[in-house]
Amino acid sequence: MSYLVLARKYRPRTFAEIAGQDVSTSVLTGAISENRVGHAYLFSGPRGTGKTTTARAFAKALNCESGPTTTPCGTCERCIAADAGNDVDIVEIDAASNTGVDNVRALRDQAAYMPLKARFKIYIIDEVHMLSKAAFNALLKTLEEPPSHVKFFFATTEPHKVLDTVLSRCQVLHLSPISESVIAGRLNEVFAAEKVDPEEGVTAEIAQMARGGMRDALSIADQLLALVGSKPKLEDLSRLRRDSSSSGIEELMQLLLAGDSGALLGALPSSEGGEDELIDGLLGHLRAALIAAMCGENSPLLEGTRTTGLKARASEIGSRRVQLWLEELLAARERMRLIPSQSRLILELCLVDLCREEITMPLEELVIRLEKLEARLGNAPSTARVAPSVAPAPAAPRSPAPTQRAPQVQESEGRHEPSAQDIHGASQPEPMRASAPQADVVKPQRPRRVDPIATRSAGRSSNDAWRGFIDLLSERAPSLASVLKTRGKLLEFGATTALVQLSNLRDQDRLLIGDKRNRATCAKIFSEIVGRDIELDLQDSSGARRGSQDPFTKHVADLFGGRIEDES
Repeated sequence: MSYLVLARKYRPRTFAEIAGQDVSTSVLTGAISENRVGHAYLFSGPRGTGKTTTARAFAKALNCESGPTTTPCGTCERCIAADAGNDVDIVEIDAASNTGVDNVRALRDQAAYMPLKARFKIYIIDEVHMLSKAAFNALLKTLEEPPSHVKFFFATTEPHKVLDTVLSRCQVLHLSPISESVIAGRLNEVFAAEKVDPEEGVTAEIAQMARGGMRDALSIADQLLALVGSKPKLEDLSRLRRDSSSSGIEELMQLLLAGDSGALLGALPSSEGGEDELIDGLLGHLRAALIAAMCGENSPLLEGTRTTGLKARASEIGSRRVQLWLEELLAARERMRLIPSQSRLILELCLVDLCREEITMPLEELVIRLEKLEARLGNAPSTARVAPSVAPAPAAPRSPAPTQRAPQVQESEGRHEPSAQDIHGASQPEPMRASAPQADVVKPQRPRRVDPIATRSAGRSSNDAWRGFIDLLSERAPSLASVLKTRGKLLEFGATTALVQLSNLRDQDRLLIGDKRNRATCAKIFSEIVGRDIELDLQDSSGARRGSQDPFTKHVADLFGGRIEDES
């Protein structure tokens, strides 16, 4: 007899056996008890959480010869056929293989006929989001007013892809990821039934690696038993899945904190594959650390998670930096889905970026460091010596007030070099000027290009305008906002123009920033925030200049007698 994997051998057949989905099973048992069973249900949730299993248990409970009942007997013809998967009145359809409208039309025609043996004819459609729009529309009328003997049970991992007109005709049940404690308890039961004697901590480690999926946990257990037999140990589990085990994640976190990119890349598995699992492991660890730091290690959000050292880890990294790391890892996982053939490269680039402190340093910390640097420069002796040569002349009756000159400086090209009139055009300095405090002498000598954003616009400071801009952009264009938030800095903010300097851009970031529609969106949102039209310039400080700075382009222009014009 062929071997039956643990996930199939120990698949729940009744509501009582379904682990970790108490809310959903309570809704279904209540519907049966109160005789309020609907005609269509949609089960949504991550993989391995029991969507199809719950639908099968529900179908069995409805068709049991002693039912409908919340506790089917398991011995009647209908229960035995349902458990064996060969009940002619319980039709399971894979929507990924039956996506067309013709398939749905055939289903609709068959639904008109009475069930052959059972009480209800039940259609279980897995991955229903794979149906085409035409197929969904062909199903709508039957789904809204089906024959009394027909029930529809849908299952999907992506409910957002299901048409709203379909969702509104179903009772939607969301199955959540199963907690680690529940998974570990179920694994202990399975190991006991299989006469397996695991080392202490093995089931907890498998539960952590499963990321909320019971089927994944049983699949990992199957591999482990195939590798080492009936007495598995923690070191065996680390051998099996070193990349996503807790010890492997801990090792990677230590190397990330040390900033040792070479050792970090060397610690990755030599063979490709499992990049998604590794990123999920890092995301889970950092999320738990962030919650422990903000809500405490006893937070119900961490139920079933090992919390030892998580708060210390978050303090070591810094809460703000943990958030930035999470954003970078989420972006990398999304890029993996778009370019699966380059998953390993995307993972390596992401981890190398995280090793560089300047890449993930919070903007607030950069501002503090700049202020400290300016303070040190302002107190330096060399600065004090040159201060008199660039200090502005004292105010004269015929000269405008300094507050009236600031907008003129900004409305020019964003730069201001002191002219001869600025320095010598006024009358002779007053004797009292020599007794002014040193801070008054040093402050004006700072290069005006360093702090051009000190002006105010429409009653908003530059910092307020930037924060408001990022918040609104996050609602309308999250990907674009993520790049500007982590890579950008508002360098100039004048009456009609603003300059955002971008640094350390990646290729995919440049594609976003370079798109004219994205630039127009940024300018529109910034103007909306400050209350007037602003020309927003997004400047890539690390990118190469076009035109004459490109040797090849210059050579071609010289060869054909052409003229180089920068694209506007």
